[in-house]
This record gives sequence, structure tokens and C-alpha cells, in this order.
Amino acid sequence: MGARLAGRICAVTGAASGLGRETAQRFASEGATVFAMDTNADLLREIATDSIVPMQMDVASSQSVEKSFAAIRDKHGGLDAIVCAAGIVGSKYGDGPAAECTESGWDMLMSVNLKGVWLSCKCAIPLMLARGGGSIVTISSVTALKPPMEFFRSHAYMTAKGGVVSLTKAIAAYYGRSKIRANVVAPGMIDTPMSKRMQGVSEIMEFLDKVTPLGALGEPSDIANACLFFASDESKFVSGQIMSVDGGWTNHA
Repeated sequence: MGARLAGRICAVTGAASGLGRETAQRFASEGATVFAMDTNADLLREIATDSIVPMQMDVASSQSVEKSFAAIRDKHGGLDAIVCAAGIVGSKYGDGPAAECTESGWDMLMSVNLKGVWLSCKCAIPLMLARGGGSIVTISSVTALKPPMEFFRSHAYMTAKGGVVSLTKAIAAYYGRSKIRANVVAPGMIDTPMSKRMQGVSEIMEFLDKVTPLGALGEPSDIANACLFFASDESKFVSGQIMSVDGGWTNHA
């Protein structure tokens, strides 16, 4: 499609499906070599090409993350951009309202959705420093910025995604002098496998129809486009920012 990332080495976590998959493919179409990271090796193989390198990795495991980024360092010497898109929703793990969320559910959501982002950034930053700079893009959620009504019950999820925003801003401030930029994409409801259950709940869809002027559901490409902007030179003077890709949800009174 283009060459906005021509010759660049990029990593995308959560690349087996949904937002991560779309982003990995979009980055490759713009000329990048993309390390597509996920726990699901079978789904990763489906998108493997000369430009998309599947890499089985668990973002919640420091050993797994360190091994993966060491492999990138050994092969390419550095990294130009990362999109931290790996994440889970929590009801099946025990997430819920604060007074009902289980401890194991809380720990699981924090481990993947917050610790996983930190571990990925921790290992990506030295590779970007070796390149003289780079771009970090994290995926948060509109629910971290504007918590919705009572039928959105995943308080651990929202808290972890709020932590992603704080972590990203801290990285942007600390590493800016080293030419590392860090920005957040905060999606609204996007049509992915992860959101299918919620799409089937009429109260949720009715709420979304009311609060999203541009329509209740976005497409994965909407998020991939935002990530591409932040990873490319088009945003070379942008850091520490949150882009809500939510159909206008956060602008609703």
C-alpha cells in the first residue's frame, strides 16, 4: 500500500488476532519487517509472510519476553517500533465490579494487560536506544478514560488499561531526550473476536448507539491506522498523547 515504514523493524504483541493481527499486516504493507508476537502459534502461522515473522511469546512471562527480544537484537541489532496490543477481557477469569472481582481475576488481568505491556516496553527500549530512538504505541481503552455504565463490569480490566496510560506517559517523559516516543491508542468498541460476547448484549449495544455518534462499532483497521500514524514519521513531533479511536464516545456528555 505504501512505504511509511520501509526498512524498519517493528514488533506487535497480540498479533494472532483482532487489533494486533490487523496492525501487523498493515505495518508489513507499509514496508516494515514485523515480528508478530502471540501465544497462539497456529494463528500466527496464518499470517506469516516474508515480512511478517511469527514469534510465539507470552507477554506475562519475563523469560519469554526477554528471549523474544534478544532474538530480535541478535538478528537486527535494534528495534524501530512496537505496538503493545496483547490483552484479555476478564469475566471468565473472575473480573467484575470491585466488590465482586476475584483476586485471581485481578491478578490475571494485571499480569497480561499491564505487566505484559511493561515487560514488552522494558525489553524494547534498549533495542530502540541502540537505534537512536523509536516509537512505542500502547493499546489502552476508552473505558479507562470514561468508565461506562453498570453493565460494563470489568473493573480490573479498566484499571489495568488506566495503568497503561500512566506507564506510557512516564516512558514518554523519561525517554524523550533519547528520541523514544510513546503514545496511547484508546479504542472504543471494535469488531473483533474479543468483543463478540458484548456485541450480543442488547443493553450494551443500545448504550453504544447512544454515546457513539459515528456508530457503535469500529473496525480493526481504524486502530491499525492510528498505530501506523504513531509508528511513522508523520508523528515525529508527537509523544505522550492519547488518541481515542472510539466513534466519539469520550466526547459524549
